[in-house]
Amino acid sequence: RFSLILENICSKHDVTRRYFVVFVYNCKQFEFGMASFVREVLSAAGTLDEKEDFAAKAVKIQKKLTDLKCQLAVGIEKKYGNYGSTLSSPGDVVGQMERVAQEIEALDATINKHFRSELVDRNKELLELDDSMQELKLTLQIVGKIKECKDLMEAINDDLQCNKLYSAATSINKVLNILRIPCGEVDESAIRIFPAIKNELISQKIQLSQRLKEKWHNIVKIEMKENSKDKKKFHSISINATADKQRSEFVDIVEALQATDTLEDILEPFVKSLKNDFLDPLIKGLCLVEASGTTLKLAGTFNPEKPELAPFDRMDRLMMFFTFALKHLSVPLSGAPSLQQNIGEKLSAWFCNAMIKDLLGPAVPGSVDKLAAYQDLVDKTEVLNDYLVNNNFLAATNMTLLNYARNVDALFANKVCQDLLSRARDIMKEDMFSTVELEPETPLQSDPLSQKEDHEDLPIPPNFSVPEKMFQFPKCKISKTTLLILDLAQEGLNIAADSKPFCSIRLFHTVRNVFELWCAVVPTFHKSNLESLPQLAAIAHNSAMYLAHRLITLGFLYKDKLPALSQHTPTFIDIVPRLREVAGKMMLQSLSIQRDMMTSMLAGSGISSSSSSSGAERRLSSGVDQAVRQFLAQLSHIQKVWQGTLPSDVYYRSIGSLLNAGLEEIIQKILCLTDISAEMSGQFCSLFNQIVTKSPDLLKPATSPDKFVRKWGKFKELITVLDSSLRVLEDRWGEGTGPLAKEFSADEVKQMIRAIFQNTERRATVLSKIK
Repeated sequence: RFSLILENICSKHDVTRRYFVVFVYNCKQFEFGMASFVREVLSAAGTLDEKEDFAAKAVKIQKKLTDLKCQLAVGIEKKYGNYGSTLSSPGDVVGQMERVAQEIEALDATINKHFRSELVDRNKELLELDDSMQELKLTLQIVGKIKECKDLMEAINDDLQCNKLYSAATSINKVLNILRIPCGEVDESAIRIFPAIKNELISQKIQLSQRLKEKWHNIVKIEMKENSKDKKKFHSISINATADKQRSEFVDIVEALQATDTLEDILEPFVKSLKNDFLDPLIKGLCLVEASGTTLKLAGTFNPEKPELAPFDRMDRLMMFFTFALKHLSVPLSGAPSLQQNIGEKLSAWFCNAMIKDLLGPAVPGSVDKLAAYQDLVDKTEVLNDYLVNNNFLAATNMTLLNYARNVDALFANKVCQDLLSRARDIMKEDMFSTVELEPETPLQSDPLSQKEDHEDLPIPPNFSVPEKMFQFPKCKISKTTLLILDLAQEGLNIAADSKPFCSIRLFHTVRNVFELWCAVVPTFHKSNLESLPQLAAIAHNSAMYLAHRLITLGFLYKDKLPALSQHTPTFIDIVPRLREVAGKMMLQSLSIQRDMMTSMLAGSGISSSSSSSGAERRLSSGVDQAVRQFLAQLSHIQKVWQGTLPSDVYYRSIGSLLNAGLEEIIQKILCLTDISAEMSGQFCSLFNQIVTKSPDLLKPATSPDKFVRKWGKFKELITVLDSSLRVLEDRWGEGTGPLAKEFSADEVKQMIRAIFQNTERRATVLSKIK
């Protein structure tokens, strides 16, 4: 009966039938082997009756031993009770005991003869039978595994035909789990049916995956269109899963995708399209939204430079999109995150960052009066965040959007501070040649501090004369960008005055940083122009000094307007020395460049080589005259760009410094000459008189160059020496007290006399008097 059942099970597959035939044969062999084993064991003693005699003999021996013990006990009692009458009884007992012992030994010898020689061979047979049983069990296990796989694969085919995709996916997973569990130590790859099962399973899985993808794309459709006329684009997404039957089919598809581990392959391009084609344009406000039934459409130019929606409207459109998407894509999955949760995990990080970067960040107001309107946007952000959390798109622990939106004070301060610094930097990088002329009265008239009523008179010492222009900025030209920087600083301070304490303190320090930034940006960004253009260096110098001048009083104007800084007086005075230092460096650098240019110009003129000429050639070279003319022309050019630009006292000191550097170079070259002919002396006087004639024009309306040119008197004495006789020189020396002695040392005067005059007694007399 058992064989018939097995043959009926295996009737559908040849390989299965072959395994069961082997199994039945082995079972019959096992029954036959067990029967022969019993017969051999029973016949070991000869017959079955002899086996029964062994037991009877053992019982008899046992009874005899019991009788002997009883007799021994009686004998002992009689021995001590009636020793004489029972003397012969122990001898009989001993004889009986010896006979019993002989019977036991005979029985043991018989057992050893008939049984123990056969036990080893019977043990081997038992082991072989056990191995056969294990092989039969393994064969039965393999056949059962094949049978179970066959049944499941037939169920998969039936489910595919009936469109039961989730059931088919579940059956595929069951088959995979069965194949993963090995049957003992058997190499299943050597059994030809298992590779066939695996190939069939792969084919069914591929077929199922293709069908699932097709059905997904039939239900979830994304289309892109563009109107060639107005360049308008249309993005649409349709999810046809509203009816009960469609909904159940969609759920079955999603569950099947999850069961076959192909959901990730479907979601990856789908999520990418949601991000790039829908959410990104909505967040940036590049399109309009229209939702109807199972379809949602986006329409617009999608031009990042021309957003079509304000931040408040974008929030409404985003809510509309998520309401549509999460309603249709809400599919719970057993033992795994839901479909919308899967999509949210892939999009949430990017979505939060994009919302902050492209929507919430730009919407942060730059002025206090717009903070109330921004609060409405914060409220909408909270509503959207709660909706996304409730629908499992965002994790409940994800507070990125709320933390950013609710931190209004810090966002406002960051936005205003960043805007101030950015605008300041752009202004500093603008061209500085656009200037405005300042009058001494202008700052005082426009300075709010001068208009502030103060009822307390400052005590001034009785004999203290206050200069008329004290605390007034001198007349000069500054860059228009400087005024823009000051306006920007006052704008920041005004916002700080109207803000909360936290913002107020940050804005105040940001305004301070604006001037620190000026000290760093202007000398660096305009470095090449500052070195090559003297006028720009003068404008930059004036601008820095004007900023320093205004910062002295700027902080005190807001002393009462910034209560957050009540513990410390809001001041910018500590920045004043830095600005003045930067102004001085830029001006001194330009002066140094001009001075080096003029001294190199005069050094290469050939004045020092004039004494080496001889005969008719003992005249000044044309290079000397050209160098002097270039020197004067350069000074004239500097006068044009500096005079009227720099404050008058700064201009006089600057131009006087350049003129003094040139005169000093000329004097040194003349003092180095060893032989100056009368004709050369006359030529020198002619050239140098041109300098004396034109130099006062450089310093107009100053009365005399003596105040600003240190070597002016020495230069004029040099001209006198070149154009005077020995008597005049002796008189101007005046025994070391004359005007010549004040400008030149005795050695320098002697050197010039030896170079100009021939060696005569008169020259020797004059030289002896110069000490």
